[in-house]
Formats: sequence, C-alpha cells, structure tokens
Amino acid sequence: MTLKYLDQTGLSLMLSVGATWFKRGSGHQFAIPTRWGSSGRINLIGTYSLHRHEEVLEVRELTGTCTGDQVTAYLDTLAAECRPGQLTVVVLDNAAFHKGALIRERRGVWEQQGLYLRYLPPYAFSEPD
Repeated sequence: MTLKYLDQTGLSLMLSVGATWFKRGSGHQFAIPTRWGSSGRINLIGTYSLHRHEEVLEVRELTGTCTGDQVTAYLDTLAAECRPGQLTVVVLDNAAFHKGALIRERRGVWEQQGLYLRYLPPYAFSEPD
C-alpha cells in the first residue's frame, strides 16, 4: 500500500513592509516594493508519500488559486500512476475544493485504477471565517 497526504499552500515571494522610519523633515521618502498578485505569489499542490520505507514529496505549481478542477487534475495524474494491484490511499482535509461534485463523480473511476480517497475528521480542518 502507498499512503499519500495531499495538501496545497501559497507562498509569497516578498513580505510586505508595514512601515519605515526616516528622520522627520529629511524628505527621504521612498516607495516600498511589494510583489503581491501574480508576480509575487506561488501556489502549490502536492503529496507526501509513504511506500514501504520510501518517502517522496511530489509538488506541482498551480496557476492561480487552488480549485476543485486543479485538485481533480492532480488526482487524475496520481490515479494514472497507480500500479495494477497496488492500493494507493490519498488522505485529504475537508476543504470545499477537496469534496466538490467533480471529485465525487471521478471517485469511482479512480478506485478502479487503485486510488482511494480518505478524509481527515471534520474537526481537523476548518474554513476561514
């Protein structure tokens, strides 16, 4: 059996600067560069896998924010890599895009390929307010 833990994250390439200091009246103000938006954020989806004694980290960069379509495409890739007769279990949290209609529709197809989804208990994840 192969066990894979799936999650996604976003990373900012530059922390925002909230304030600067300069001597009053010196006139030495300057613009603070920021890199938010498409040029300053990287969104990733990936799995940490355990198979016997082998540990593997697989990561894919996302275009934009994570959606159900992107999770489905990633799970399609994992299912295509399943070995016949080899059970692969993917553990997900309860994010809305992990449980959408498209994922529910594809679940049977993935199980025929040897890929099974399991979810953490509901209290293990909460959507931000």
